[in-house]
Amino acid sequence: MRITTKGRYAIRAVVNMAKNKENKPISIKSISNSEELSPIFLEQIFTKLKKAGITESIRGASGGFRLAKDLDQITVLDVLEAVEEGVALAPCTAGDGVCDRSVDCGLSNFWYETEEEIRNQLKVKSIQSIMDKYID
Repeated sequence: MRITTKGRYAIRAVVNMAKNKENKPISIKSISNSEELSPIFLEQIFTKLKKAGITESIRGASGGFRLAKDLDQITVLDVLEAVEEGVALAPCTAGDGVCDRSVDCGLSNFWYETEEEIRNQLKVKSIQSIMDKYID
């Protein structure tokens, strides 16, 4: 499994917002500048984060985006699933019909189990836990 650029940038943007203790709206431009990310790419990411209910947009002069949930209620898996097609480990775990061999392949169960273990880890890692352990 490889986390795409979109997934990594989304996590960075959410962590950037989490540093804002008062959860005031932050502009995409501000996040773009502080994280050195493309504002156009961030706009695409924030559209998906908003649709998933992770962020909300605030209109007006002091508007922008803010987190729509508490930090302990947003998991890494939530963010990755919001911006990506999923976190499939192998073609046979990506969905029905993707791999013609999945029915006859003994390894497909291994890939399913391994993917489930990874998903479970991403599901228990909240943004709050990242802030507590890794962010100053």
